[in-house]
Amino acid sequence: MTEFSISAEWIPQEGRNEADATLSSLLIEVADQAVTEFVDRKGLASKVIQIPAYYLAEWIAENWWALLWEPRKNEEEGDDNAFLARHSFLTAQHGFALPKVSIVPLGKSVEITASSRTVELANVRFLNRAQVVCARERLEEELKKFVQSVVARLNEGRISDTWLHDTWALISETDADEAQFCRFAGALGLSPYDIDESVAAIIERLQPLLGDRSLMDLCLASSAEQFPAVAGVAEQALEIVRDAPPSTLSPIESIGPPREILSLPAHRRGTQAAHILRKRLGISDTDVRGATRIFDMLKIDTARQSSSSSAASDEAAVTGAVVRDNDVMRVGLLQQKETKRRFSGARAIFSAWTAEDLTESRLLTSAVTRDQQANRAFAAELTAPKALLQSRAKSGSLSQSAVFDLAAELQVSADVVAKQAHNNNIRVARI
Repeated sequence: MTEFSISAEWIPQEGRNEADATLSSLLIEVADQAVTEFVDRKGLASKVIQIPAYYLAEWIAENWWALLWEPRKNEEEGDDNAFLARHSFLTAQHGFALPKVSIVPLGKSVEITASSRTVELANVRFLNRAQVVCARERLEEELKKFVQSVVARLNEGRISDTWLHDTWALISETDADEAQFCRFAGALGLSPYDIDESVAAIIERLQPLLGDRSLMDLCLASSAEQFPAVAGVAEQALEIVRDAPPSTLSPIESIGPPREILSLPAHRRGTQAAHILRKRLGISDTDVRGATRIFDMLKIDTARQSSSSSAASDEAAVTGAVVRDNDVMRVGLLQQKETKRRFSGARAIFSAWTAEDLTESRLLTSAVTRDQQANRAFAAELTAPKALLQSRAKSGSLSQSAVFDLAAELQVSADVVAKQAHNNNIRVARI
């Protein structure tokens, strides 16, 4: 399957500006669908659009690091105009009609979505819709190939010193150390070549303190405006971890978590992991004390509230941290309510259990990345099992009082029970 491709076939055109030199038949494919395919008002169809490729290449270069690294920051909030400007091809139209294609990172992978649309002024209708999740490296390779082809075309036409030339040179000449800083900036939705000095100073100060993985978790969860405040919360979380008593992964270390499959929604992995863990540990999926038994087995004390957590909001972008050192883990939970800490404690189990390295530190955040989505789904299923909710539902419904009763029994917040019920097609009275 062609996950994503973008190519330009050049059309000879007189003129010495960027638009004339890069006039092309542009083909964009997503999940084997030609999303540039359109029909005009006369009913004539084509799989390619004839436009200058320069403006799309320029937009890709301008937003390079955000395109590859900036995810949505919160599942509850929609995309604002500034976010869309960095991630939607429509921003690159420059008076020409483009299909509605969005590129949104999910951590190590990227979601590419194309929608059908009618462009009234151009009297065309883009026909195809498609969606795919692909590895970030695959997207980067394809975007790079496209931009380089546009730069080469300009050079062939003896057109130089354009904004695209200058920006692409900066990107191409970025070395390994600089690239890591650029990724952090991109995750915040910023260009590393035009970044506020105070934000850059925070990144440089935190990198040796948090380490690359935790600092990336922080940037993936924070907007540029929130970054100074959220950075303080992240530092607080890791301070709590350092003082936390040791927990253990020994009871589950030999249990292999489900592997990541990009073609499936991220929450599937988290839910499946909770099922596997309960089954291998001999815990019924209707046991109201199931999560507590696992917390006790792993020596995670969610009743313990650090004095440092008093300033942290229960709905903060960063709710805790976990550090794994082989079969030992330390968990720091920021939230003030124990019901919230239990949920975050379950997220920490998943993050430590599925860690790529045996020594790794991670933040628990609100970011819409596949790993954070999976650990939230794991926590929901572990603390409020679908089978238990179904067993309590009457005619497929849970009353408001039933939701609160279940939440009290499970020692989680009522919104976790309600959302878990909703996600599993159990009707819930408004909370």
